[in-house]
Amino acid sequence: MTAAGDMLNQVVPTLVRVARRPGAVLLTAAGAGLAIFALLGVLNGMTGAAWTAWIPLGLALLLAVPVLVLAVRRERLQIQTEGLELHRSVGPGAGEVVVLDADGSDPTRRALQDEVETLNAAVAEGAVRTARFLPRVEAAQRAARVAAGGTVHAPYLRDDLRVTIVALLGTVAAIPLSFVGALVTAVLLLAG
Repeated sequence: MTAAGDMLNQVVPTLVRVARRPGAVLLTAAGAGLAIFALLGVLNGMTGAAWTAWIPLGLALLLAVPVLVLAVRRERLQIQTEGLELHRSVGPGAGEVVVLDADGSDPTRRALQDEVETLNAAVAEGAVRTARFLPRVEAAQRAARVAAGGTVHAPYLRDDLRVTIVALLGTVAAIPLSFVGALVTAVLLLAG
């Protein structure tokens, strides 16, 4: 694995651990708002005379989709980064003796050349933007995958990051929308 892959495997698990509690709070807030909205939607649908009384429940279910997707993606990310150990890579220091390979080449120099080639490949991969939806995010994920040495070394890069970002935005939007929907549905229940 390259130094870039080592760095990713040190940074990403740390970020996941830091974001664990805020992610749980976000999902709890969205879930609570959606539960209230869905409950009021069921009550409104059962007491309403027309099929339109079920619209609040349909909206609550629609808002629940990104929340469920984010919850699943978050759990998978927690599992995928759980086994990655935080460790430091130590290179040869001034007091170390460098042993040359049988062909007379320096293994440190070869490792550095491999690192440069990997980073150049990652930069080239990041420059290609073929996706129509969030192309920079997709290109950055592909470049990170190349720099890390593939999903074998960085399993957290397996899932499409674009879907996770959209699910996060949908979850953030679901919080105020569910509370406004619950308020409107409660007013409909009281007025009807």
